[in-house]
Amino acid sequence: MLCRRLSVFLSLVVLASSALAQEMPNAKQIVERMIAAAGGDAFAEFGAVQLVVHEEQTRNDGTQTTKEYTLVVDTRDLANLRLEHPNGTVVGANAAGGWGVVDGVLDDRPQAPTMARKTLNQTVFPLLMPFSLEMEGVGIIEARESTLEGRDVWVLAIPFSKGFFLSPVLTTTWLMVVAQDDYSILGYEFVPPVEYRKVSPVGVRYRILKHHEIEGVKIAEQILSVGIDPQGQESGLTRVTKIESSARFWEPALFLSPAELAALEEEEE
Repeated sequence: MLCRRLSVFLSLVVLASSALAQEMPNAKQIVERMIAAAGGDAFAEFGAVQLVVHEEQTRNDGTQTTKEYTLVVDTRDLANLRLEHPNGTVVGANAAGGWGVVDGVLDDRPQAPTMARKTLNQTVFPLLMPFSLEMEGVGIIEARESTLEGRDVWVLAIPFSKGFFLSPVLTTTWLMVVAQDDYSILGYEFVPPVEYRKVSPVGVRYRILKHHEIEGVKIAEQILSVGIDPQGQESGLTRVTKIESSARFWEPALFLSPAELAALEEEEE
């Protein structure tokens, strides 16, 4: 129900008066307060956080599919990411670039590093709100003031650098609604860019249903995703994402490719 109300709201955004707009915090301050409300500096103190993810998706025709994977995120530097699939495929990235291992063998295709980074961005960004708003490649966020069912909110417009996501359908300006009183996220969504709507007309609306708290840090525990058309109307596509999060000891080896690890071991010898 809230997703439907959010759709109506986002299509009828009412700007605040100019007097109020002059007093409102800028988008950067809003993001900083969102992160502070979710745990702030305590998130970085983890060193690394592990997310064990289970997805249950139902398509318009009733077909159901499930997916499981594990993410490891460097909480001090969101450029360091690792994605592990049950079949043994591992995708990682660090400041030097991305990499992938399939069946124990390094993916040496020229496009592999770029694809790895984009895949990780696409996987991590929706799941690690609001901390993922600080990922490199998230553009200059704009903020507007409005109300949702009598509650004062901020509406954030979130752009991305070209190629941030693996799928160009996601590389558009996302919208997020944030409560002004406690800086909680009420919902966020995207619709495909106009040039891709004939191929992929469905966008996604996200709603965080539950949080798990680790040492004062709130991380999404359950997220409901609903397919939406370009007008914001819901389709029959739904996905429930359940996340088991835990702090993990930071190790450089988590984010280094096999080649980088081998080079590091040679230096130590």
